[in-house]
This record gives sequence, structure tokens and C-alpha cells, in this order.
Amino acid sequence: MFAKRKISAAVTLLMSGMVPALVPAFAAEDAAKQEVVVVTGSRIVRANLSGTTPVLTVTKESLGNMGMENFADMATQIPQFAPSFGSSRTQSTFSGVAASGLNNANLRNLDPVRTLVLINGRRVPGGSSTSMAVDFNTIPTANIERIEIITGGASAIYGADAVAGVINIITRKNFQGVEVNASYGETSEGDNKNPSGYIMMGGKLGDAGRGLLTLQFDKQGQVSCKDRYICAEDFAWLSPATQVRGPAARSGVGENGRFFVGTNSYTRRGDSFTEDGALIPFDVTKDGYNRNANRDLAIPTTRIMVAGEMEYPLSEKVKAFAEFNFGQTKVDSSFEGHPFQSSAANDRIGGVTAVTIPINNPFIPAALRTAAVAGNVTEMTWWQRFSDKTAGGNRGAKNDRDTARTVVGAKGEFDSIFGLGSDWRWELSNVYGRTKVNLSTEGLVGKVQLYNGLRVEADPANPGSYRCVDATARAQGCVPINPFAPYTSAMQNYIRMSSTAVGESSLNSTNASLTGALVELPAGAMRTAIGAEYRTFSGGLDYDAAINQGLVTGNTLTDTDFVKIKTREMFAELLVPILADKPFVKALNFEGAYRHSEASGDISYNTWKFGGDWEPMEGLRFRAMKARAVRAPNPGELSGGGTTAGVVNDPCTESRRNANPTRAANCQADGVPAGYAPPLVVEQSVTGLTGGNKALKPEVATTLTYGFVWQPKFVTGLALTVDRFEIDIKDIITTVSRQIAVDLCYDSRLLCNAITRGTHPLVNGNYVLTAVNEQLQNVASREIAGVDLDVRYAMKNSWGDMDFSFISTIYDEATLQPLASQKPLDMLGQAGGSTTDQGFIKFTANANVGYRNGPFKMNWNIRHIGSADMALNSTKNGFPRIPAHTYHNVRLGYNLAKSTEVYGGVTNLFNKKPPFFASGTAGTQALDTVPGYYDIFGRSYYVGATHKF
Repeated sequence: MFAKRKISAAVTLLMSGMVPALVPAFAAEDAAKQEVVVVTGSRIVRANLSGTTPVLTVTKESLGNMGMENFADMATQIPQFAPSFGSSRTQSTFSGVAASGLNNANLRNLDPVRTLVLINGRRVPGGSSTSMAVDFNTIPTANIERIEIITGGASAIYGADAVAGVINIITRKNFQGVEVNASYGETSEGDNKNPSGYIMMGGKLGDAGRGLLTLQFDKQGQVSCKDRYICAEDFAWLSPATQVRGPAARSGVGENGRFFVGTNSYTRRGDSFTEDGALIPFDVTKDGYNRNANRDLAIPTTRIMVAGEMEYPLSEKVKAFAEFNFGQTKVDSSFEGHPFQSSAANDRIGGVTAVTIPINNPFIPAALRTAAVAGNVTEMTWWQRFSDKTAGGNRGAKNDRDTARTVVGAKGEFDSIFGLGSDWRWELSNVYGRTKVNLSTEGLVGKVQLYNGLRVEADPANPGSYRCVDATARAQGCVPINPFAPYTSAMQNYIRMSSTAVGESSLNSTNASLTGALVELPAGAMRTAIGAEYRTFSGGLDYDAAINQGLVTGNTLTDTDFVKIKTREMFAELLVPILADKPFVKALNFEGAYRHSEASGDISYNTWKFGGDWEPMEGLRFRAMKARAVRAPNPGELSGGGTTAGVVNDPCTESRRNANPTRAANCQADGVPAGYAPPLVVEQSVTGLTGGNKALKPEVATTLTYGFVWQPKFVTGLALTVDRFEIDIKDIITTVSRQIAVDLCYDSRLLCNAITRGTHPLVNGNYVLTAVNEQLQNVASREIAGVDLDVRYAMKNSWGDMDFSFISTIYDEATLQPLASQKPLDMLGQAGGSTTDQGFIKFTANANVGYRNGPFKMNWNIRHIGSADMALNSTKNGFPRIPAHTYHNVRLGYNLAKSTEVYGGVTNLFNKKPPFFASGTAGTQALDTVPGYYDIFGRSYYVGATHKF
């Protein structure tokens, strides 16, 4: 048997509960005795937590100190993480129904798909039916012992996807008894109401087995934009000197309709289309629509989670084990009614037939008909907001997601293999995971119904009444539509529709491994781990025919074909002690690993890592690791697609075309006049096509980490960790963002085939930017580099125990090369960006001060976000920088008895407000700030109690 030895003081702190908010896993080695361990990032069983890859440990107490019940929410508070742009509770309202309400963790700002999530070292199924990115909504926190996070490639140990790093959730193993918790929180505005609770039961199974069962409930309430200044009113900031908020920024697609005669447009106010005998011209300040007030800022989310695990000895040296997880998430998001535009491709039936108004429609007001006839209009172009006032309801997404995961396996140990080596341990396990999604989009309008309802004639059977012209439509219940007056309930019921999508994904991973000491060397045992894995991941998403065929308002979407990806792998790992207990070499070790993978589609790849650590004296350790990692494409990237619409800033407008002489010349060559200044609504509604690509190949990354851990003997309780990271990713699966694509077209004459210019009802000319397309490709590369700093200090004295921690990430390189032929873009120092390319803030930090005296506990947390540009070139173009923001959070706890704690806390103590970003620079569609960085809730409170029986 491998002897028990001393391990890191960090583990001692973890087990005692006296921990800083965030604790580095590798520290000193003089502490309490524990069993041998396997650290995240390695399969080799070792005597201590000293390793070559830096690990950041987040404890259960850390989550509690922040008043959070979801690790993804907390992740944005940790410097190593960035907001999950487009896939979090506060940033997914406009990400499409498939992403609405997801809560992913974005390690190193490299996208959640590039982070591998494990529970107890084994894989977790993805949170959607088309991706392996894990939705933390489905994972309970009550049973978590700690969460270990490593940066850098770990594909040689765990297989594909571990590019940015690994999040390994370690559950509690030796809990006995029953623990119950109830908590409640809300903001000072009375929203974001958060009732939560759990019950956890654990104990022995027989003489030597153990079991644990956890049931957890969490509900996060709605936060509406109308209740926050940051988005209560529509906002537009398209040029540095012109920041518009309120009526002038509202949508040009109003609820009372906008009817075009040439480039002129008219509307109804009250019950009339005329004032003083003249048609009423549409005025956005009077007739526009406030979109923001109808949007969710935080999506209401209800979660039910169940987790169970057991371990039971089958013999003296063999144990069986099993795990079970189930998570159910229900989200109900709300956003503004659809901005119907009969001239837009998105609002044509099947993208072809325009839903215009025939000039013979009997409902056209007389003055408007006269103007239309005089303008030779035969089919009238019109816009109208189909909202709760017109169509009887705004849009919204109601999503149900169920994720289940089971693990079964056995593990054991033996002394040697036919006399070879010693301390051998083996494990055989199977992970099966399944995610089912049932997605519904409400508040849509049937375009066929609208088309038929606008083609009206007198009803010969009912004088003075009207009927639909098309006999087939009449037989199907067609109701004549009058868009020139308030819609009746019959009209609303006829045109209002919803759409659905269903999908399922499954993960199946069988893993066999063997680890032990090969041979005893002078410096210690040479250890190895070998094994094999067979893994499949399959998934798809099926939209209903109305969405596939473009029969309802909104984006037309194609199905994601069901794809099954099979991977076979073999791996090996080696740990070699080179020297020990020599002058200036207390320990010197080499560590390496290699994995060969063969995947569906005749794809094969090799991943590896090599590095080592050197301890010249007690308390000081240097370490380094270089690794190759890969990420295989997900089903959602191999197929599927649809239409999109949103803000794209035209580089050829008067305020932007002179950024450089080349741009100005190319804009002129494309016929865009020098004084072109389109109305706001034109740039807010640029359409486009998006799509997957079956020809995608795996991404390839090379990562390097190196640094040191110092725990000086002359300062008891102090630990300092400094680690540098460098990540270089090639063949990135991405689109060239629509904004970058249109800029490249006019700055370098690249990707111009993705851009369409044409006509628009509000512009008299054939040069309006109407569409920019994007498709996933292996085209980009990215390099990031920086330093992680971690300082901890703990002390005990007669007036109480205190601990202090400070962690920060300092980026000094962040480049993105959208195309191989292009000069890399400098993404360093930016908080936002486009919807596909976000920047990297140079400096973020988190500090924590804890105090305990008898039954009383206090925690003060400080989070700092350094100053930053809004997005690429925003400051160069004249927009101001975002100033640094610092947030304070406090928590107080008191033990009424040994087994009962009551607690309460305040987050964003000083109620700091979020900053505004220029339009199109916040990294998420339809948002004017970055919620993951800048708190949008305001001051919030929570209270709770935990009791153990």
C-alpha cells in the first residue's frame, strides 16, 4: 500500500472550513496527514497535491460567502473567468430559443465549449442537445466539497475539449447525517426574488460503504428592463458625440403601424391618420416603440436538482461505485413584440413572398389611399410592431431542459503485476448522460395568415361585412385583418402563433485506467498511468415546420441534423522523480503524458503534455507545463443555421468612412455617397444568414504554464503563487463576425461576398447595407497570455481567526486573427466587442477577508474590474473608456448551536450602477452593458439558515 504522507496546508484549511474565498490548491507540504490523492490534471496517484499544473480551488464556503447557488454565477466574479456572452441568465434573451436561459462558465474568455467540466474526474453531459458546453443550472451546489480549476490544455489526460482548461467538481465523500438549508434573497428594488433550499442525507452503507443523497431547489425571479435605468429606455450611441436615450432612440417600427408611399411613411395617432386635413408623417419620437421596456434583464429560472452517490466494498481490495445526477430547468423569458417589416427578407413567406397590403384593401383610410394611388402604389409596404397591444402578446421563450447523468464502475488495488512495480490501482467506469430540451417561442405571427387576412373583399352573404378573398383560407378560418385600426380579439387569435423545437443529446464514455509505481529510483518511485477510453456524443435539434419554412415572423431556422461522434483513445502518463534531497534540489520531477485519438470521419489526432517541477528549498517550488489540446466540433456546428438580424455599423456612413483612405475609396467605388447618414432603424435591422459546416475539423491548441509557489518559513501562514499562462489556438471554429466582415470588406476588400447592399424604404438609393452573412469555418487563430497572482495569509490570535486572500489575472496579450491572410486584431484591454468576438480586460481581481470568533463569522469580498475600452477600436474612434469598477459584498454568520447556523449578506453594498456601452459593443445582442462584469441588479440582500441533524 502507498503510505500516507503530508499534503498541502490548503487541504487542511479546506477540510476545517476556515478558507479564503478562493484558495490555490498547491501550497506547503507541512500539514495534517491525509490519504493519497489524484489531482485535477493528472491520473497518477501521488502522495501530495504538489503538481506541475496550477489549480485554483473554489470551496463550498466561497459560494456561500457570495450568496450564490450556482457556480456559473460565481465564475464571473473570479478573474480567470469572463462573462458567458450569449449563454447566461442575464445575457441570453436575444441568443435564440435554444440558448435562452443557459448558464455556462467561460474560462479564460475562450468560450464555454473550450472548457471541459467534470464531476469527480468524469465527464458531464452538455446543457443543450447540440453542444458539450455544460449548463450549470443542472448541477447542485449543496453536495460540493470543492471545485478545482486548471488553466491550459488537458486533452492528454481527459480527451477533447479541455483547451482553456478543466472545471472539476469534487463532491462530499464522508458526510453523515441530515443537513437542511433554506435561504431567500432579493434586490433593493424588490425583484430577482430567490427562494432556495436543499436537504442532504448521508451515511454508511453496511460496515464499510457510504452513500449520499442531495435534493436541491432554486428559483431566480425576473428582473425587467423597465425597472432599471440601464435599459428602461431604448438607447443608441452610434457616434462619440451623439448619445441618445428615450424617444429619439426608439424603434421605427411602431405599434400603430407605418405605411409607406415612396420614401414617405405615415401612421395613426388615436383613431385618425390625419391632422389638420393632412396625413400624419411617422415621427419616431412620437410614434416609435420602446423595445427595452419590454425585455427581461434577468430571465426567470426554476431549477430542481437531485444527486446521489454510493461506494461499497465488494472485497478487501475491490469497491463498486455509482453516481446519479438529475437536473430540471424551466425558463420563461420575455422580450418585445416582433418588428414586422414587409420589405425585409425575414418577414417574407419562406423568404420570398412579401406580405404587402393590396391597394384595393377596403380598410385603407381614404387619405392614405389617395396618396398611394397618386404615388402609383399597387402593393403597400408597411411596418408594424406585433406586441401585446396589437397581436395580443409579446414574444417570449419557454424552455424545459432535463439533464440526467449516471456513473457505474469498480476500482481496486493490488501490490504488483507479476512482480512488476507496486501500489497498482485500477478503475473501470461508464458515464452515461442525456439531455432533453423542449423549446417554445411565443408571440409570433403567422405570415400566411397575415397575407390572406390582408386580401379582403366584400362579403356577398353579409352586406357591409368583409371576407378573405382566398376560398381555401376562408375554409380554414381566415379573418380579415385591418392593420389601420386596433386589432380585434378575433384578428389577434387568427394571426398569433407559437413555434416549438425538441432535441436530445447523449454522452456515453467508458474509461479503463491503471496507475502505479513502475520502479523505485534513487529520488523516489517512477509512477505511471495507462488506459483507454471509448466515447460517443450524439445530438440534434428539430424545429417545427413553421420555423423551417419561414411561415412565422422571426428568424427562419433549419434543423440541426442528428449527428453521432465516436472517439476511441489510448493514453499514458509518466511521473519521474529525477533528484531529491540534494543541495538546492529538495525535489526535481519530470511529468509527461500522451493520448492518441481516432474519431468519426477518419479524423485522428495526438495530444500530449510535458513539464516538471523543481523545489530548490523547502517552501519554494517552481513548475512548468507545455501541452497540446484539441476541441472537436459539436453537432450544432456541423449543421443547422438560419437567419439573423441586429445592429451592424456600416463603415461607409458619413461618420465612419474616413477612418482610413482605403475605406473611403472602397465606399465610393460601391456607390455609397459621402454624406450617407441612414436613420437609426436601418443599422439596427441588418439581416443575414448563419449556418453550420459539415467539413469542420478539430481545433488545435498549444498551451504553456510556468510559475512558482512560495511559502516562506519566516512568515507563518503566508503563501504566494505566481503563474504565467500562454494559449495559442489554431483552426478555431468560428464565424468571422458580421461587424469584422463588413469592416474587412471596405478596409481590405476581403469577405465582400458576404455583404449585400440594396434598397430600403427609408433611403432613396440602392446602397443601403441590408445583409451580412456568416458561416462557421476553421479560419481563425487566437493567442492570449498573462499572469495569475494569488496571495493568501491566515493567522490565529486571542481575539479571533482571520484569513486574507487576493487573486488577480493580468492579461498582456490577446490577439485574434480572423483570417490567415490578415494582420491579427489586438483584443487586449476591451470589456466588450461584437456578438462573436469579445475582448480581454487587462486587470481583474478579487480579494477576500474572513474573520471568525467563536460562533460569529464575517466575510468581506471585494471584486475589481480594471478600466477598459468598450470594444476593438472604440477608443480610437472617439468613444470614452469604461472606468474601473469595484464592488463590495459582505456576509455575517452566527452559530446558534453546534449544528445550526443563521446567516445574511449584502451584495453590491454601495449600489454601484453599470456603465453604458456604445451600440453594438457590449458583446451581446440588444444589451447596452456587460452584465457579467458590471452588476445590473443593484444592492441585494439574502438570509438563510442551515441545520444538521
